[in-house]
Amino acid sequence: MRYLARVFASGAAASLASALVAALCSRLENRHGARPINAVAHIYDGGQPPAHEGRRGRNTVLGLAIHTGASWWWALFYEALSERRRNLAGAAGVAAAAYVVDYHVVGERFRPGFERHLSGRAMVATYAALAGGFVLASALQRRLHDHQKEDRDESDEGRPAKRGPEGVVAPEARRQRLA
Repeated sequence: MRYLARVFASGAAASLASALVAALCSRLENRHGARPINAVAHIYDGGQPPAHEGRRGRNTVLGLAIHTGASWWWALFYEALSERRRNLAGAAGVAAAAYVVDYHVVGERFRPGFERHLSGRAMVATYAALAGGFVLASALQRRLHDHQKEDRDESDEGRPAKRGPEGVVAPEARRQRLA
């Protein structure tokens, strides 16, 4: 799979996973799930991170768009790792770097604002979900790639393979089972 397609997929999965975990944690801690994502809108608007959705959900939509863009940014680094390093340890390293940059490198204006609405444990869970999204996307992409390779191999052999509950069975293997 091409690099940018992998970046898009893993960034989207990481964004979705981390936004869902932040929303769930906020719902449990504050009885309002959208607050962490709403807070991200302050990067565009300036000022304090808002807790409210804004008119017609503007802060939620804007916050989610910025959050997704940031997730794609971090996916660039994750997908640049060698294939063998695109695992949980690699994803955790990228997510840890994201946290350090978000809360210790950039100015307050460019911080996500999650800390205003999430506890420390919820913040850890949110960044862990970011890493989990990267890993999940990589696993799905590897599985898709392996399946496509298997299909190409079958078509190169010029004979149909049968699919059954045990997977793809080549004609030679079927004969051996019957004997």
